[in-house]
Amino acid sequence: MRRSNFLLLIILFPLFSFSQEWKTFIDTAGKFTAQYPSNWVNKIKEGNRVFFTSPSDGDSDNFYENINISVSQKPGYGTGLRLRDLFPTVTEGLKKQFVEFKDEGLRYFIWNNIEAAEIIYSGTNKIDETLKIRTTQWYCIYKSRLYIVTFVASENNHNHDATALKIMNSILFK
Repeated sequence: MRRSNFLLLIILFPLFSFSQEWKTFIDTAGKFTAQYPSNWVNKIKEGNRVFFTSPSDGDSDNFYENINISVSQKPGYGTGLRLRDLFPTVTEGLKKQFVEFKDEGLRYFIWNNIEAAEIIYSGTNKIDETLKIRTTQWYCIYKSRLYIVTFVASENNHNHDATALKIMNSILFK
């Protein structure tokens, strides 16, 4: 009996030791919650923007992938302004911020039971022309608030894509 328990423990140990612990972030203004891995860093920056930053990918990692969440509130959001009205104006505005801009796609989907838009693009930002980045942005209007969630990664680094998608999907509007 002891031996079978010991073998069971040895078999199950990897499942427990490698599972990722997730934390819950609760926005102090009560506008959303999000789940994020315990090895990602959570920061709140000016304008109440929330950032989740990936762990290092090693000594040669010079860019930490990140997700930032911005919520702005205006009475016109959700009444006179529809999400689809923002595009292609958003895309045109983004193009002006890049030396190279590659539009990789725009789609509409349901997020928090509301229509949302996803735009994916890549290129070299005018602020730092040394780094090519790939960006995924989600836009959603809920209760007169515009939610913009942005995942920024080094163009060829896909190490954190799956985790970023899990974080983005975990965001719940309040």
